[in-house]
Amino acid sequence: MKLSTLLRISLAAQIGGGALLAAWWLPAGTSMWIALAIGLAVPPAGHALVLGIEFAIAAAVDPRRPRAPVLHVLAVWLRETSASLRTFAWRMPFFAGFPEPPITRDGERPAVLLVHGYLCNRAVWEPWLDAGGFTGCNVATVDLAPPFGDLDDYADLVHAAVGRLRAASGAERVVVVAHSMGGLALRCYLRRYGDGAIARAITIASPHHGTLLARFGHGRNARQMRPASPFLHELAASEVGGRRAQFVCIATQDDNLIVPRTSPLLDGARHHVLDGVGHLATVEDRRVWSIVEREIKTTHRVPAHVEQSPLSPSPTPAGGEGERPGAAAPR
Repeated sequence: MKLSTLLRISLAAQIGGGALLAAWWLPAGTSMWIALAIGLAVPPAGHALVLGIEFAIAAAVDPRRPRAPVLHVLAVWLRETSASLRTFAWRMPFFAGFPEPPITRDGERPAVLLVHGYLCNRAVWEPWLDAGGFTGCNVATVDLAPPFGDLDDYADLVHAAVGRLRAASGAERVVVVAHSMGGLALRCYLRRYGDGAIARAITIASPHHGTLLARFGHGRNARQMRPASPFLHELAASEVGGRRAQFVCIATQDDNLIVPRTSPLLDGARHHVLDGVGHLATVEDRRVWSIVEREIKTTHRVPAHVEQSPLSPSPTPAGGEGERPGAAAPR
């Protein structure tokens, strides 16, 4: 069953179940519209609660130092809840088949493949594309299915998508932008097929060293993303030479899902560390878009129209961006 179908069923169950419980609990004669309104409130309340628990676990296990102000934490939580609700209750259930921008056959035009994360589909990229992201690029997406499958199997899906994009665009090499689990799928692809077709690998909030919250996930891919899993150990051991020099890793100090929050950073890669944004909301964050656009243009030696802000050697205060070239990431 497709993920979009599962999400529609889940959404209907939440709203319908909430409305039925409300109708049973409320006094006799209460308007059915009140019960329906309560049912409609269940998905937002559920997202807010689950994300609140995630942020609490992340803060307990890997606290920021110094700790972020309460208003900062509240703003990040509200933004992440909003992004989660739009993504899981609207885009992914109902718009997974949105049309991609047309491909122009031009080998000099940057070709970009977008790879989504765990329990997601290609619709997570819709706001980026609707907003005119990747102007001047040939862009394609890929669905990693089944949603609870083996990460090594996703390598074949990435390989096929890279091949289709190269054939359609005429580009020799492709820039891959991967969010969350998609970064591990990309590394599996590189292990199996090599890096000859990849110009740059950009990962956003990917659990390269695992995440403690994967213990609460379902499926083989969730087990593979647990810290110190045999899968992660073997994947890291397979990366020899300068392969990681192709990587640009974007992380956020306020990640609610990837714990520890240094997990998205790979030894030998170029690092960008943000704050003021949660895990899923990184896909909608304008600073992330600017970094990715700049990296694509740098890779293809095209002058970037995005101004590069001053970079510091360590994560900057709230709302800022820091770059740490080749910084070592704890394992």
